[in-house]
Amino acid sequence: MATISKLSNPSPAASLPARSSSSSLPRVFLGFNTKTSFSKVASSSSRLSLTNTQPWRTSFVCSQSSGNGSPIKRTTLHDLYEREGQSPWYDNLCRPVTDLIPLIESGVRGVTSNPAIFQKAISSSNAYNDQFRELVQAGKDIETAYWELVVKDIQDACKLFEPIYDQTDGGDGYVSVEVSPRLADDTQGTVEAAKWLHKVVDRPNVYIKIPATAPCIPSIKEVISLGISVNVTLIFSLTRYEAVIDAYLDGLEASGLSDLSRVTSVASFFVSRVDTLIDKMLEKIGTPEALDLRGKAAVAQAGLAYKLYQKKFSGPRWEALVKKGAKKQRLLWASTSVKNPAYPDTLYVAPLIGPDTVSTMPDQALQAFVDHGSVARTIDSNVSEAEGIYNALEKLGIDWGYVGDQLEVEGVDSFKKSFDSLLDTLQEKANSLKLRCRRPIATLTSHHPDVCIKKCAGVIERRQVIMLSVGLLAGAALQHSSSNKDAAAMAAEFTDMPALRGKDYGKTKMRYPDYTETESGLQYKDLRAGNGPLPKMGETVVVDWDGYTIGYYGRIFEARNKTKGGSFEGDDKDFFKFRLGSRQVIPAFEEAVSGMAPGGIRRCCFCFSQGYSLCYYASQRCRIIVPPELGYPENDYNKSGPRPTTFSGQRALDFVLRNQGLIDKTLLFDIELLKVIPG
Repeated sequence: MATISKLSNPSPAASLPARSSSSSLPRVFLGFNTKTSFSKVASSSSRLSLTNTQPWRTSFVCSQSSGNGSPIKRTTLHDLYEREGQSPWYDNLCRPVTDLIPLIESGVRGVTSNPAIFQKAISSSNAYNDQFRELVQAGKDIETAYWELVVKDIQDACKLFEPIYDQTDGGDGYVSVEVSPRLADDTQGTVEAAKWLHKVVDRPNVYIKIPATAPCIPSIKEVISLGISVNVTLIFSLTRYEAVIDAYLDGLEASGLSDLSRVTSVASFFVSRVDTLIDKMLEKIGTPEALDLRGKAAVAQAGLAYKLYQKKFSGPRWEALVKKGAKKQRLLWASTSVKNPAYPDTLYVAPLIGPDTVSTMPDQALQAFVDHGSVARTIDSNVSEAEGIYNALEKLGIDWGYVGDQLEVEGVDSFKKSFDSLLDTLQEKANSLKLRCRRPIATLTSHHPDVCIKKCAGVIERRQVIMLSVGLLAGAALQHSSSNKDAAAMAAEFTDMPALRGKDYGKTKMRYPDYTETESGLQYKDLRAGNGPLPKMGETVVVDWDGYTIGYYGRIFEARNKTKGGSFEGDDKDFFKFRLGSRQVIPAFEEAVSGMAPGGIRRCCFCFSQGYSLCYYASQRCRIIVPPELGYPENDYNKSGPRPTTFSGQRALDFVLRNQGLIDKTLLFDIELLKVIPG
C-alpha cells in the first residue's frame, strides 16, 4: 500500500507490488493496436454497449491475458471504482474519438481536456483537415473554426460516455471542455463563455472547465447558479480550494432550483507540479532535512485537501442542500504524471485513492497504474503525517501561498501559449491547404467570436504580470533601490513583517511607533523627500504615478511615461494633475501628495475594503495604512481619481474594487510630485 510514510526516498521500485508468477496471476498490459475493429464493446462496470465498424487508427488499448490466451475485461480500474469509489478518467482527447472505446472497456469513466491537449491533437494530426477546410471555405475565421473543431470532439466523446452517465444518474461519465484561457482574469467573460459552450455542446454529461483564478471564483458561483455543471481547474493551494468549494455551495444556494441533482462539479487539484516547484526550493535550501522532504509535498497537501473536502461537505449547510438533491463537488486529482523519473510512476495515483474522488490520468500514469498499481484506500490513511510534512515545509521557509500563486500563473500562461500556438498552427494549416481565411479582430475578451464583449476598438495593450504575490513585491522592488545592499536589507525587513507573516495583510488596525498618523487615520513614512515648499490647498499639482493591484496578481493598472527606478520625464500634458481641495482624487491620494515637496517620491498601499490595510514596499521604506473612507467612493474609480488611462487598467482596477471580499483589495501607488502650479 502506498502511503505518505513511504515517500522518504521515492524510487521506481516503491510502486511495484510483490508479484506471483504469471501462471497464477493475470498480467495486465497496455499496447497499441493499429488494425482492429470492435463490435458491441462492453464495460463490466458501465454495461456500455457500442457498435463501431470503422477500422481503428493507432490507438491506446488495454487488454489482459489469463495465461491461456483468452481475453478478460477486468482491470485494476474497475477495482478502483467498485471497491474504493474512485473514478478513473483519461486526461487526453483526439480524433478519432472511437479510440476511447478500449479505454472505456478497461474501466475509464470520463475524459478531461485542456488547451494544451487540443493543441497537440490538432497540430499533429490530419484527422481535422476535412472539417477545417469546410469551415474556412464557409467563411469562418481561425478562432471560430477552432471552437467548432473542439465542440465536435467533445460532443462525440460525450456520446460515448453517455451510458455511464445514465447508469450512474449523472454521477459519472463526464467529458470536460475548457473556456478560452485568455479569460482567466475576466469574470463576466468567463460566465458568457461557459454559457455559450454549454449551449453549443448541448450534452447532459459535459463539464465546462473554469480556472480557479481569483477573477473566476465569482464566475464559478454564477455558472453553477445557472444550472451548468463545472470542472474547476488549476487548483494548487488549500486556500484557493476552499474558495472553490464556497463558490460551488454559494452557486447551489443562489440557483433557486428545487432539484439540484443535475448540477454537479469536480474540483481539479493539481498534484505533480507542486513537487516540481517545491523540490527545487528544497534543493536550494540544501539541508538534510530539506532534501529528505523532496517528493512529499504534493501528496501531503492533497491529503489535507481531502480532509478539507470532508469537513466542508458536512454539517447543517450541506445537509440543507442535500435535501434538494445536491451532490458533493468531488475532488479530482490532476497532473498525475510523474515529472521526476527517479520517483515511482504511480506516485500521484496510488497514495490518493479514496471514495467520492476522481483521478484523471494521461497515458503514462494510466498505463503504469493498470500494469502494477495497487487498489486500496490511501488518501486518509495517515493524515497526521501529511500535516507534519506540510508544517515542516513551512518551517523551512516554504510559503504555500507563494507556491500556489506561482503555479497558477504558470498554468494559466502555459494554456494561453498553447491556445495562441494552436491558432498560429491553424493559420499555417490554412496556408498549406491554400485556403483564404481571416483572423478575428482583436477584442477585449476572447472565448468565442459570437459572444465577445466588444467594449472598445483598437489595440488592447497586453502587459505581463509583474508580481505574483505580496511576497514577490519586495523582490520586484529591488530594481528601484540605489543600492543592492540596502535593497536586500529592506526586502528582508519587508518579508519579516508580522502582518504579512500572518497572511492577514493588515486587515486589522495596526500602529507603529516610528510612523506618523494623521487625524484621518492615515499612517505614512517616507524615505526620499523633495525640495521646496509643500503644496497648498487651491494649488495644482503635477504628479506621475503607477498603480498595482496587490490582491490581483500584482497586475499593473497604470504605468506612465517613466523608466522604472529612473527619473520622470515628459511635459506637463503627459502627466496627471489636479487641484488640491477640489475633490478630484480620493482623499488618501490627495493627503499623500499634500505632504510631499517637489521631487519627492512616495510609494504607498491603499486598501478600500472594510477595515484597514498595511503594505510595506521595500525600495522606499514607505508604509501607509489607509482607512476605507479615504478610498474610492462606493468602490467606483469613475467617481474620483486617479483613474487608469488604459482600458485594460480600468478593468483590472474595477474588478478589484467591486469584488465582494474574494480577494485582497490592497492597491499600491507609486507617486512622484513633479511640479506645483500656484493658484
